[in-house]
Amino acid sequence: MKREKKEKDPVILLLDGIILLLFFVLLVTAGTAAFYRKMADKRSFTQDPGMISFELQKGDYAGLIEGKYFNEFNNETESVSYHALADYVEAAFLYRIYDTKGDAERADAQRLLMEESRAAMGELSIFADRADEMLGTGGT
Repeated sequence: MKREKKEKDPVILLLDGIILLLFFVLLVTAGTAAFYRKMADKRSFTQDPGMISFELQKGDYAGLIEGKYFNEFNNETESVSYHALADYVEAAFLYRIYDTKGDAERADAQRLLMEESRAAMGELSIFADRADEMLGTGGT
């Protein structure tokens, strides 16, 4: 007795094709995700002077401070003047808070940090002046 070959239903063939296509898409997506995860692990999250300069042009002083902390975390000490400016802005902000609250001791400590940072920032002092205008600290 011979078995007859049945013709496969076109719907079943279509579903088989869709399953194979979805499996292929899953493999490609998983491979791409693994590639980008590996690339992200290799990259360090340091802020280069170009990016810091861009943030300053936008007036993003919070991004400047955040970039300084990223660099410190990654032992990146190349951008000394930018880090000094970030220290200045952070100290000016804290000075404004302590001065407003009437805490003269802490305000004086922040004023001293502002003076030290201004001496180390060099040509970026123009941005310190802008930060003083924004925060109303009046500079050093």
